[in-house]
Amino acid sequence: MNKVILLLIRYEWISFVRNTFQLLMLGCTFLLGLYAIYYGQSEIEVQRETIQDVKDIEEHEFHQYQASFKEELGSEGKKNQIASDPSYAWHRHGYHAVLHPHDYAALAIGQCDLHPYYYRLTGMSLHYQLFENEIANPVKLYVGNFDLSFVLIYLFPLLIIAFTYSLYAGEKETGILPLLHIQSISIRKILIVRLGFYFCLITGLALFISIIGLVSSGNIFAPENRLATLFWIVGVIIYCAFWFAVLFCIVSFKMNSSFTAISAAGVWLLFLIVIPAVLNVLMSSQYPLNSTSLAEITRRTSLENEEDENEAKEVIHEFLDHNPHLKGSDTLIHNNTLAKAYAALTSLKDMHSKEDVDHYVGQVYKRNQWAAGLHWINPAVNMQGIFVHIAKTDLNTYHQFHSSIESFHRAISDFYFKKLFWDKPIQLEDYSSLPSFKMKTNEVKWKTHILWSMTKVGITMVFFFAVGFINIEKQKK
Repeated sequence: MNKVILLLIRYEWISFVRNTFQLLMLGCTFLLGLYAIYYGQSEIEVQRETIQDVKDIEEHEFHQYQASFKEELGSEGKKNQIASDPSYAWHRHGYHAVLHPHDYAALAIGQCDLHPYYYRLTGMSLHYQLFENEIANPVKLYVGNFDLSFVLIYLFPLLIIAFTYSLYAGEKETGILPLLHIQSISIRKILIVRLGFYFCLITGLALFISIIGLVSSGNIFAPENRLATLFWIVGVIIYCAFWFAVLFCIVSFKMNSSFTAISAAGVWLLFLIVIPAVLNVLMSSQYPLNSTSLAEITRRTSLENEEDENEAKEVIHEFLDHNPHLKGSDTLIHNNTLAKAYAALTSLKDMHSKEDVDHYVGQVYKRNQWAAGLHWINPAVNMQGIFVHIAKTDLNTYHQFHSSIESFHRAISDFYFKKLFWDKPIQLEDYSSLPSFKMKTNEVKWKTHILWSMTKVGITMVFFFAVGFINIEKQKK
């Protein structure tokens, strides 16, 4: 490193430490970053406490069922009846499907405050249980969350603009530019050195805040966190580099400081406000969502005439046609007919509504894919997607959660319906083989998506830097 470059760095450092306003901006940004970490961790902590509460409730409930076999054995006690009679158990026994938040969910809350992160499931209609609750909080949809990803995506670009918009025009307007022209290095190199200084300063602050968030949110050396930590740090560096490249491109036109500042602010508005709003409108018109088709699913249904035994048997026969593993149980159709008919009806309701549900979910998936395909246009939104993918609070994670719930519900239904339709009681030993929820994940796809998305931002960053690098020598001084 030659003496001129060292002199430039020293000059920038002295100019920085003497600028009270810049120091104040860095301090405020640091405090906002700490608050964002605290806010995100508070939100996720509430979820973790809720999850622990519902798990304790489920454990206590099934402990009572098992205890009833000893305490009320041979009696007609209500608790023992619910514990051993499948006619009651299939719609009384509740299991919880839980999506545990990732350690870094507090840093990028994403979708986890809008979608349910646990469901209490019985053998009743799955779609009824999924859609009976509000699927999104409208206040949260409007306001959003002040988490660390918000600070990095929205506020740090403004900090970069404030520090770098006058790197060329400021020197020109103060009369220092002629002195720079007589130096042994070019104006382009001087600007790159000065941009590099502020890149290290601002990106260093972003990394420092991120490390505080990562360390306070989980063990960064845990196997499930190591790669996520690396991705987050690399993502912060790439995103800051992208905005410095954008500013370098704008500064390369050598316009006055007012025009440069307005242009940079306009680019910020374009990437973070205008383009997302336009794409949202286009997405809504391209793949409209109509939840009215799901309204019927959230209503309880029953047999038209409970006194009509033939109607009940028809429902049971239709159900058995779709479940060949229970086909032989039709010889027992005269036993407990009404309970079997209601169990069959709730299962058939899911089958009949599957087409509407699949269409609705498919539209949501298409919207998500369509938006992901346009991330080239908006690196800022792309980086937001990267952060929520790292924290596993993205929409795809909730699609996987719902897919896992479907498998879990089938296991619950099969467990109780085998007992119900074959007229077998639930024994104490059956409680050792109860259905359990397992979340399906695809780690390979998760890694590939993040790497590809980072590559998009990186390519865009190189493009802006190349334009600025070439353009700055073409412009008249």
